[in-house]
Amino acid sequence: MYIKNLHDIEKMEMKGDGIANVRKQVPLGPPQGWEDHIVRVFTLGPGGHTPHHEHDWEHVNYVISGRGQLEIDGAKRPLAAGDFAFVPPNTKHQYSNPGGEDFVMICIVPKRGEY
Repeated sequence: MYIKNLHDIEKMEMKGDGIANVRKQVPLGPPQGWEDHIVRVFTLGPGGHTPHHEHDWEHVNYVISGRGQLEIDGAKRPLAAGDFAFVPPNTKHQYSNPGGEDFVMICIVPKRGEY
């Protein structure tokens, strides 16, 4: 069994081409006993965004708080607290926060999506 509060998990600033004002926490994955998947929590600050990218694994998202958007194959979709989103493999996508407060979401990926 593993229990830990999100507030006790380090926030890591994401860096790289096409990334702005994004922090990541990793509360669950192989070190905690879930061998095949990784649970990540992303906080996109105001104006924050991930790069436009694609890969061969899926994402499952749940929005914890704030408002943001998911651009998927060129179509922008609003996201808000309580929303779920699924991004299929090999689909170009980007998460962004055009608003004035933090946009926080859970992102679950297969292990190869993190390591």
